[in-house]
Amino acid sequence: MGEQLAGRTIRDVMTGRPVCVDAGTTLTDAARLMRDHGIGDVLVTTAEDRLIGIVTSGDIVRVVAAERDPGTVLAGELTNRELVTVHADDDTGEAARIMKERSLRRLPVCERDRVIGVITWNDLTRGQRPQPPDSDAGAPGMGWSTTPDG
Repeated sequence: MGEQLAGRTIRDVMTGRPVCVDAGTTLTDAARLMRDHGIGDVLVTTAEDRLIGIVTSGDIVRVVAAERDPGTVLAGELTNRELVTVHADDDTGEAARIMKERSLRRLPVCERDRVIGVITWNDLTRGQRPQPPDSDAGAPGMGWSTTPDG
């Protein structure tokens, strides 16, 4: 995989215009956006597109399993995690290394402290057959946390 990624930037392969919500969005609304866009997570950003977290479908499942109403839980309540991001001009090999080392399948792409896209394992491996990282996250269900507890 390394040879095919060599010399390519994240900007070359990332998915631009990620689906974002603000911290005041309910998990019910976040789940609808995920369903409507066929995705498993939404980025939580400020009005200035600064990344403050992510909500995954796994987060929503855990809220429901805890018998909490996802219509009353806000995205901002789930964003107190240390996030791993990459820059659009970083080499794709660096993104692959980070994903593999941290067992992540996606990374937010930032430029000048603003979210401009997402790079996924699928973006990196389109047309290839490498094995994905073992899990979807550093923490259960979280593809963004760098701590074991999430």
